[in-house]
Amino acid sequence: MKKFLTAAVLVALGAAGLFDGIALVSDPSGATLGLSVDMLPAWHTWDYRYAGLFVLVALGLAPMVCAAAVIVDVSGARSIAGAIGLIAIGWTVWQIVILEVDAPRAQIALAAVGAVLVLGAVDYLGLRRSRA
Repeated sequence: MKKFLTAAVLVALGAAGLFDGIALVSDPSGATLGLSVDMLPAWHTWDYRYAGLFVLVALGLAPMVCAAAVIVDVSGARSIAGAIGLIAIGWTVWQIVILEVDAPRAQIALAAVGAVLVLGAVDYLGLRRSRA
């Protein structure tokens, strides 16, 4: 059951990451997602293209591939899911602290998904060690 919960969370994260990443890469102004370049801090002189590429790969493609790996029981996939969870939490912190983006609902949801993935990986690794 935990395996399928992990896969479902990864698919949800991946779907959102693919949607947002494609939107930001194809429209670097952010207008597609209701964003504006003016929302970025003064030192941030470029657009959303690189952030979109990061989201597309790290929070879109990687979770989808990892979800497939979790479903077919690839060795280490649940640990990689935990690493993706850490990346999601790190991206949330980066948005808040560095980019000064104020989107609490999205940030809380992303951090919660990251926490679920990290806790799932910790639980999985703990169970494996206790059985060994």
